Amino acid sequence: MTDETGPRTISPMAKPIQLKLGETVVSLELGAKVNKKDLYGYARHVAEKNGVILDRGYLCPDGSLLRRDALSLVRLDPLGTPVDEVVTEVDGAPAEFVPSSFDATNALEPVPLHTLAGFDTRDLYPLTAPEGTLAPGLYSTIFNYRKALQPQDALVLVKDNGETWLLAGHSRRTTFVGETVIYDFFDAEADDDAGEADDLDFSMV
Repeated sequence: MTDETGPRTISPMAKPIQLKLGETVVSLELGAKVNKKDLYGYARHVAEKNGVILDRGYLCPDGSLLRRDALSLVRLDPLGTPVDEVVTEVDGAPAEFVPSSFDATNALEPVPLHTLAGFDTRDLYPLTAPEGTLAPGLYSTIFNYRKALQPQDALVLVKDNGETWLLAGHSRRTTFVGETVIYDFFDAEADDDAGEADDLDFSMV
């Protein structure tokens, strides 16, 4: 048993995605989701024999070994008969799913940069786009990695150096009041009145 540590490189896997800015369709490539391993590296235990890393599997009742990648998932009824895909209903009617963002062209709209302050990011993806495709700034769109019942809010952040990121999550219902907020912890008028009433006559000491 040995320990294996080190930084994890982001997978080069990329999927094409299209967004519509005004009347222009922008073609981008979505990279692999950034996770904690990408940011902080990883550490794991591996089992090896004679220098070969061993794989995990399952021991069957007859003593044979079954690799994990040899298993698949299928829905069966109590009698073992395959069943059809589960249908999701809303108010008694079949629900309409929002298609995956890879199968649709979603609208892209510029938004103020302070919108980022009221956004809860759940997933972060790098985006690759031809130079000059999008001007630096913040854009709003929707993103669903897979088809879903509801669309997920998303922001596209384009930095001045050309780096582009997609932030998937949801917007908080908060009001941005400004960059600086001044708080009055004391009542200035009350303090002035108290000062006049409590004047001391040091000649009495």
